[in-house]
Amino acid sequence: MATQPALTLVDALAEEAARIGASAKDNLLRSQAALVRALADEVSRHHPSDQYVANLHEQLGEELSRLADLAPRGAAVEDRAGAAQPVDVIVVDDDDGMLKAEATIVHSLGYPCRAATCAEDALRQYKERPADVVVSDWNMPGSSGLELCAALKRLDPHVYFILVTAHETVKLLDGVRGGVDDFVVKPVDIDDLSVRLRAAARLVRAVRLAESVRDRLRARSLRPDA
Repeated sequence: MATQPALTLVDALAEEAARIGASAKDNLLRSQAALVRALADEVSRHHPSDQYVANLHEQLGEELSRLADLAPRGAAVEDRAGAAQPVDVIVVDDDDGMLKAEATIVHSLGYPCRAATCAEDALRQYKERPADVVVSDWNMPGSSGLELCAALKRLDPHVYFILVTAHETVKLLDGVRGGVDDFVVKPVDIDDLSVRLRAAARLVRAVRLAESVRDRLRARSLRPDA
């Protein structure tokens, strides 16, 4: 699964905390980083279509949130305000009926949503205004959903990509190698998509918060009086 950017962030947090000085907080950061890495290893052992994948992503988000909780208390209110911003979604499908149905589901679940009829349109929209989560059909004329995922990950490795597919199980491994974060099987079930989006939103918000904390730790470590 595409957990490496989150792990890189965790490592950076631990390194910046270590620069500030050895303390109980540093040890906690290192312990949390080790736990996040273990959770990510567990994700990679599961088959991408397994029902536990979304739960493991939520656990990864929880651990990133705990890392962020170790930030200086004065920054907590501002950091959490940024993390609480709405999670923006782009839905991509060349079938107009499916596109409208999926976008309606995403809207009904409370997520701001934009629609794209092909990979090229989705990429254009993303460049104009990045989204946190992209839900895309696999098989489309022109570029496939998997090719769209690769293009988006080059722009931002943190974008959370959910692939909608009717492929048999063995083909999903191609999606994992391509950087896909999660899968939804056709026909799309509203409860299944809800679980996947909830896990995605939790991880997106946790990464936002952890990035903010990383930047604050880095700024603090560069201060002469740090």
